[in-house]
Amino acid sequence: MRLHVTCAPGLTGLLSAELSALLLLAGRPADALTASNALGVEAVVVDVDDACGFDRIALLNLGLGLATSVRVELASFSASQFPQLVRKLRQVAWGPWVSPTLPLDLRVRSVKSRLYHTKAIAERTRRAIEESLRSPSLATLDEGSDVPHTRIHVDALENRFHVTVDTSGEPLYRRGYRLATGKAPLRPDLARALVLVSGWDRATPLGDPFCGAGTVLVEAALLATGRAPGAGRSFAFQYAPAHVATVLDAAAAQLSERVSPRTALPPLLGSDRDAGVIASAHENAERAGVAQHLTLSVAPVSDAPVFTQPLGPRVLVSNPPYGVRVGDERTLRNLYQRTGSLVRSLPQGSRAAFLTPPQRARDFGLTLARAFESNHGGQHVVASVTQG
Repeated sequence: MRLHVTCAPGLTGLLSAELSALLLLAGRPADALTASNALGVEAVVVDVDDACGFDRIALLNLGLGLATSVRVELASFSASQFPQLVRKLRQVAWGPWVSPTLPLDLRVRSVKSRLYHTKAIAERTRRAIEESLRSPSLATLDEGSDVPHTRIHVDALENRFHVTVDTSGEPLYRRGYRLATGKAPLRPDLARALVLVSGWDRATPLGDPFCGAGTVLVEAALLATGRAPGAGRSFAFQYAPAHVATVLDAAAAQLSERVSPRTALPPLLGSDRDAGVIASAHENAERAGVAQHLTLSVAPVSDAPVFTQPLGPRVLVSNPPYGVRVGDERTLRNLYQRTGSLVRSLPQGSRAAFLTPPQRARDFGLTLARAFESNHGGQHVVASVTQG
């Protein structure tokens, strides 16, 4: 069984390391991981034994914090004419993955292929599935609906087709804890990636002076405690006909082996000038089960505890306002310059990591190295870290 584990742009290296650690936990050597863009999104491809396929699917969906989805490859073939495509689609084993009682969501993409009419490809795919299941008419997922469904992707690139089924459902960055957000919420996968590239050792104090709904701090606490990022939500594979009900509980039990017995973490300090988002941060931390590890307060950046507390060396990890949806353009540059000045005043050995648009990073006035580039809410962003 071949799995395509998709992620946000720029995260395949970090995701590969996370995948390797999870597969080792499952007793499988971490080899044969390859980066791929065959599906039109960045992904890491891994082969697993068919006999333990659902076990691995459950483990990855529950335990990956940097992934967007886990897709199972149902078929990969070349086709340049519709009769050839139909013949190949009829050979796909749809039964284990597609329930005749659930709506079907077909996503088709064609790039540089002779079969470029995506609607025609979708029609033939649907017909092949209905013939295989002996179901005359599968329901179509209504736009905007969040009911359980089966999502099939058909991606064609230069006449090579990849047919995959999404086992995740809602993107994996939609954590179970994140019901309350601020005006411009940071995606948890990007928050986790930023914590990882900051060099935080999980023993040094960490703070975020623009914490918003607390995503950076919650993800840091989840990393430090070993809690599963996918806890508290459901996954699409649970509705597959071949799914065994016990696999998710078994995966949770496996992941519990990495939960830290530590009762105390280093100070995790979050602040924001908006009392409303601090209330949201409290709610999210409670749902994630890490509220006892966070200290949250209402404060402007100049009075942020990460700058004012006598903690010795510390790590600052933050996603400051961009000026696109949050903040006044006239004052943002001063805010960034002030933040940079405060970072320079931190004790020797401190570090900082920021996620900002490229042009904003210069406003800190700091010597920064680029750790990764990605996309956040349609905005090109870079993760920048201080040196030393």
